[in-house]
Amino acid sequence: MKKFLLFTLVALLGFASVKAQVTTSSLTGTVKDAKGEPLIGATVKAVHGPTGTQYGASTNSEGRVSISNMRIGGPYTIRISFLGLNSESLSNAYLKLGEPFSFDVTLKGEGSELQEVVVTGKVDPLLNSRRTGASTTISKDQLESLPSVGRSLSDFTRLTPQSSGSGYGFGGASYKYTNITVDGATNTNLFGLSGPAPGAKAGAQPISLDAIQEVQVVLAPYDVVYGNFTGAGVNAVTRSGTNQVEGSAYFFVRNQDLEGKNPVTNKRYDNFHQYQYGVRVGGPLIENKLFYFVNAEQTKQDNPSTYNVGDAGAAISRTTADRIASIANGYGYNVGSYTGANPQSTNSDKLFARLDWNINDKHQLMVRHNYISGYTDKLTRSATEFHFSNNGQSQKSTQNITAIELRSAFSSGWSNNLILGHTSIKDKAQTKGELFPMVTINNIDGISGNRAVIGSQNNNVANELDQTIFEVTNNVKFLSGNHSFTFGTHNEFYKFRNLFMSNLYGNWTFNNIDDFEAGRALSMSSNYSLLPGGELPQAKFGAGQLAFYAQDEYTFSDRLKVTGGLRVDIPLIFDTPAANADVEAAFPGQRTDRKAKSSLMFSPRVGFNYAANAERSLQFRGGFGIFTGRVPFVWVGNQFTNAGTTQGSISAANPDRFIADPYNQSAVTINGQPQAGKVSSRATINLIDEDFKFSQVMRVNLASDFRLPGEITATLEGIYSKTLNNILFQDLNIEQNGTLNPALTGGADNRPVYKAQVNSKFTNVMYLTNTDKGYTYSLTAQLQKAFAMGLNANFGYTYGQARDVTSGTGDVAFSTWRFNQISGDPNNPGLAISSYEIRHRLVGGLNYRVNYGKDNLYGTTFSLFYSGFSGTPFTYLYGNDLNGDTNNQSGNDLIFVPANASQIKFSGDAAAQAAQWEALEAFINGDSYLRTRKGDYAERNGARTPWSHNFDLRILQDVGTAFGSTKNRLQISADISNVGNLLKKTWGRQYFVSNQASSLISYNNGAYSFRAPTTGKAYQVDAISSTWQMQLGVRYLFN
Repeated sequence: MKKFLLFTLVALLGFASVKAQVTTSSLTGTVKDAKGEPLIGATVKAVHGPTGTQYGASTNSEGRVSISNMRIGGPYTIRISFLGLNSESLSNAYLKLGEPFSFDVTLKGEGSELQEVVVTGKVDPLLNSRRTGASTTISKDQLESLPSVGRSLSDFTRLTPQSSGSGYGFGGASYKYTNITVDGATNTNLFGLSGPAPGAKAGAQPISLDAIQEVQVVLAPYDVVYGNFTGAGVNAVTRSGTNQVEGSAYFFVRNQDLEGKNPVTNKRYDNFHQYQYGVRVGGPLIENKLFYFVNAEQTKQDNPSTYNVGDAGAAISRTTADRIASIANGYGYNVGSYTGANPQSTNSDKLFARLDWNINDKHQLMVRHNYISGYTDKLTRSATEFHFSNNGQSQKSTQNITAIELRSAFSSGWSNNLILGHTSIKDKAQTKGELFPMVTINNIDGISGNRAVIGSQNNNVANELDQTIFEVTNNVKFLSGNHSFTFGTHNEFYKFRNLFMSNLYGNWTFNNIDDFEAGRALSMSSNYSLLPGGELPQAKFGAGQLAFYAQDEYTFSDRLKVTGGLRVDIPLIFDTPAANADVEAAFPGQRTDRKAKSSLMFSPRVGFNYAANAERSLQFRGGFGIFTGRVPFVWVGNQFTNAGTTQGSISAANPDRFIADPYNQSAVTINGQPQAGKVSSRATINLIDEDFKFSQVMRVNLASDFRLPGEITATLEGIYSKTLNNILFQDLNIEQNGTLNPALTGGADNRPVYKAQVNSKFTNVMYLTNTDKGYTYSLTAQLQKAFAMGLNANFGYTYGQARDVTSGTGDVAFSTWRFNQISGDPNNPGLAISSYEIRHRLVGGLNYRVNYGKDNLYGTTFSLFYSGFSGTPFTYLYGNDLNGDTNNQSGNDLIFVPANASQIKFSGDAAAQAAQWEALEAFINGDSYLRTRKGDYAERNGARTPWSHNFDLRILQDVGTAFGSTKNRLQISADISNVGNLLKKTWGRQYFVSNQASSLISYNNGAYSFRAPTTGKAYQVDAISSTWQMQLGVRYLFN
């Protein structure tokens, strides 16, 4: 099989003539004579003005021509000629990423008047024949004019109507299923931790905005070249040099004087700053032949922490914090700072370089390298959870990403595109302060759901990740009659090294401060190495994904184009985890050394575009297709460290005493019995279904684009996706058939109870398999209009729903399973609302540009972006483990919503019980969701935070000078996020629920207790996002 795959790959790479991936554009057209007959052999020559790059081809037997692998942008001059007839020229043509420039030309006989056609606009981004599925293109002009306080790529991908509005989630899917490419090469965090872009753990952006030329977001592209995603593909193309030396130096600043007051406390934020400065320059090394582009950028940022001791809405009082610090000191540990703000630093250095070589009029070569070094401190606090500073962490990330692209176009209509990529990503986390077990203390200040956390952050005491990616892509395209054929392959090979041991120095939970002082823990867990000398185990494995595809784009007429193709993806896992005979004996049929089999995953696709009239003022488009993505490799990598042969674990409920020594966690006792002799065989195990498949969805969309009176362009679009393969985790070491236990549940909540750790040799035995349950759909309406006076306006509305059995929010297998909220069988959860669903979303924008002064050297730009959405879904949970499946670890039990006092048994005497019921009943009746669930269980993600409305504004002032052909500009900018809050302090509120879950009710010894959230609502105001923030910038541009 491997030899066959290698042979096939080499054969495809050996093609001499083939197309590019989504890094370029193309030109298509028809040439006819005065009688309307196709001209065979007419010459079409296109010249890219800024670089002098030339492209050429001849028309075929149908009079059609197609030129691929062309630089995006322009202007282009296109000349069409035929012996014996007058030539025609098209000027000022601009090409967009992935969207061909189309023309239809009639050549008249010699002696008739020669005309030059001036193309006054770019290709219509909506009403063009190439468009089939849902996509959004962000041009260089938009990148430069739209507001972006964070100067991040995600500030622009949010223009996509089906976006989650922040980050890289699209269409109700997790960001983990988004694929990011830059210049056709993978720029995705394949391991899946923290975000889809490399460097996300260190707070670094994947590339400088000043290095980007254009961005495209695709959700349903029926071109088989697109792949490796089930959410969306984000494709960026970088800038290149031209024959004109041009560049820019820039500086942006933010600080406490450029933002509003904290909307919760109504106080000014503590001092902070963010500085970003950089330079870019591009030009020719050899005119018309060799070009360079370089960008260097540095960001330095210090942000204050929020919800600090003494702040309004904080989870802890000063008295309580002092007491915890004193108790910890008695155990020999310094909790670190907990008064005042704790500034968190985020720094990054970026260096980007690119060379473009016009080898000749048939071949162009591009080589580029992107280097990023990032560092960040992390300390998260909320209205319900307070972390002392030494529970924080630091994260470092270093990236080196290289891409080489060879583009070839031949006059015979054949074209070839070869891309090679190499990526190295190195991440390392470190905990703050001296090593100490992590300690979580519940019921802070007597408030159920409020927690305080001290000690070494349990997930970062041993946390390193190296990712190496090598990829090769080769695409072939050729024109034959009305057919445009594509054949290609895209292949990725991965190598991972992951050191990750959570709870290495212990993780303890106490019910309250008194218990912490007495050393009386509710639960504890700890992992330890089984390797000689205590060497820490690492997951080292290789993987890959091969793709082969073929496609025919058939032009039935000038008004109807149909694309049909087949893509075959082949996921590969090259290494085998260790064998463990104890697991095989305890769980018949299961093996730790079993890996997922390689299988052919077929993705047929059909797309169409039909113009209802010759003017293309009304078009219909859509298609059907299957899309194969990846899964975050962290979930696969868990199997290599959790085979039970490299690390073991202790998990104890109600241990006798607290062990403060981080190196002696095995000294724990239960009922006076030492556990040291028992721990050697206890381990967390990860298994995989040998038939496990990477993520895959079936997607259908239907859309119409049309022009309304007043030159308004409208779009109506619907997208439906059905899950074919998604992840599902199960714990094989819990009781597989729950039993009823009225003594435990106490009231009308009669859910099954599942005993955890049935086999005492193991803690959790996580099994990774697939589910085909789940779907998403969205309906979108958009309006756009460009006014002659320089004003552009757009507005869109999207209604969407997303259902899944697990939203995959965890970073490791156990947390993904543990925090998947249920009321029944935790191994077979039912469909529920996805954590990434945005039910209603509004987006709109106004952009106005006016030039004035001598030679229009002065200019002013106003750009306003609006986003409104109907809130983030969240879940109401019990504050502890009600059904026993997580061994006293809270996080996944949906509450039963009592309809009356008889359906819940409260703790305390009769008066206390009555008071608690009165408070709970008032809370239920005051909650728009809970009052609809009386007498039933709350649903996962059934509740929702309030609507949020956000306006961002950019004001840009250009002051120019001219010396002959040289023009210089000084640009002063102000970006304001949440400008509504600047106008009125109660506007622009954003809301959140920590971990999208609210613990309302706790259970202990057969009775329940209720404490209303401190804010009176399950959600809190997101202080940072709800505050207006301004970024001032100065830029000098020269050309």
